[in-house]
Amino acid sequence: MAAHTNMFLLKAIRHLLVFAALSGCAGVNSSPPSGAAALTVDRLQQATYTGILDDPVTLVDGRYEGKPFVPGSATRPIVKLVPGVIATGDLNGDDIDEAVVVLAHSAGGSGVFMYLATVRDNGGKPENIATVRLGDRVKVLAVRIDDGRIVADLVQHGPNDPMCCPTSKVRRAWLLQDGELVGLESKAGPTGSRIRGHVVWGHESRSFTECGSKREGWVINESGDELLEAYQELTSAPYQPMFAEVRGDWVAPPQDGFGAEFGEALRITEFLRAENEGFGCRLDLAGVLFVASGNEPFWRLQIRDDGMTMRSIGSPEERVFGAPGRREQDGRITFESGGPDSGIRAVLESRRCVDSMSGARYAWAVTVDVDGRQLKGCAAEGF
Repeated sequence: MAAHTNMFLLKAIRHLLVFAALSGCAGVNSSPPSGAAALTVDRLQQATYTGILDDPVTLVDGRYEGKPFVPGSATRPIVKLVPGVIATGDLNGDDIDEAVVVLAHSAGGSGVFMYLATVRDNGGKPENIATVRLGDRVKVLAVRIDDGRIVADLVQHGPNDPMCCPTSKVRRAWLLQDGELVGLESKAGPTGSRIRGHVVWGHESRSFTECGSKREGWVINESGDELLEAYQELTSAPYQPMFAEVRGDWVAPPQDGFGAEFGEALRITEFLRAENEGFGCRLDLAGVLFVASGNEPFWRLQIRDDGMTMRSIGSPEERVFGAPGRREQDGRITFESGGPDSGIRAVLESRRCVDSMSGARYAWAVTVDVDGRQLKGCAAEGF
């Protein structure tokens, strides 16, 4: 019994050391012992990686700049470690944690090629074991190690997506075998484009009218029961329009039944948000990253690349904050602007959020820290 307890304590201490190392609190010893202490964020930002360019690249503070492609030209290969997307865990069953990082490679054009790399400790130094290419301009939402597998939630290009703007969510997984990353079967996420409009649901009508274009079609709902549940909760009369944002595709209508009376149909693959008392189609989300709001007291926050603005009952004048820094980790996105005493921080989490006053449903929940207070609310993603 005592031996079992000692083994448990040793394992717990080892995991605490891993957590401290990744939090930047592993101590000041410049030569840590062999083990996960070598896989600190700082050391991963100085490591050498292969499988991206013809030759290995060694990062300096998370960045590598190669020689110009043409002498005197500003165009050169650049490789960066993506901050905030790092996972640790045991990949080969030896009870020693490896690390997984994401790297971005650009060569002066519009393409940004994303890579996933695994790293192990080798005598107190990080060593890149294997690297796999994810694709051009793929968005990495989250990475984790689950039961010896690397699991990544990505947004990649669908069949009709322009190169600038991937929309297809997918979950990919790999196993580390004999020094290589072996891909497992991908699990497709919801497909289609984000579309805003009004839903009408009744016995003889199940239609969607798109904002702006007034494009109308029969609804083919493949998103689950929540869309109908939201309609029943937010409307008070039969065939009352309800604003909704969904993900889906316009397709041919059914050949029989009530749907055959429409010229086309909207196949809904994901229900994102709905409201019946808000701005609906009138809310301008162009160029906005997120719009967030909460109650008790009421407040409203707008997040853009070039700044953050906030209004509240206590401060009716619009407060303006500078361009925010952005971090993504474990499915959360953090925007932070200004210092600890006069700044603001918003943490967004991709999960269902219901407005406490109107009952409106959102795809994002948000926590805002400002003026020594913590505010909670819901958020809509921009376009």
